[in-house]
Amino acid sequence: MKVFLNSFENSSSSITKNQVATILNKTIEEAGFKQEEFTDKELSISCVSEKEIKLLNKKYRGKDEATNVLSFGVDELLTKNLVIGDIVLCIEIIKKEAKEYSKDFENRLKHMIIHGFLHLLNFNHEAKHERIKMENIEKNIMDTISAGEPY
Repeated sequence: MKVFLNSFENSSSSITKNQVATILNKTIEEAGFKQEEFTDKELSISCVSEKEIKLLNKKYRGKDEATNVLSFGVDELLTKNLVIGDIVLCIEIIKKEAKEYSKDFENRLKHMIIHGFLHLLNFNHEAKHERIKMENIEKNIMDTISAGEPY
């Protein structure tokens, strides 16, 4: 899978592109997909400000508030099944949450990458059984990559 990291250098994170690739590959496996299904796919991960993510959240989700991560899937027919979508991360909020939840910032960021990617793989947490399934996947991946307990 080809991954584009946008404004990651401004995130004050030491997570490398290789580490992001490992996180995404573990997510693919844990979610029950085969790596081959993603060989020719593209994914964009962007870091934006609190102001930017609030605007995106209002425009696309109708929620007038900032959030930690947003995922934007694409119409597979329009992209000829090449583009998976975009994950948008708000580093300011992720840092605040890491402090609030007594988590390491890097691990919280890894969790948000996993969470956002799972949404692109059509997982959600609207119903209790869906939330439990998604959280279990996140916990397993975080454990596999030695990134601590996400919740």
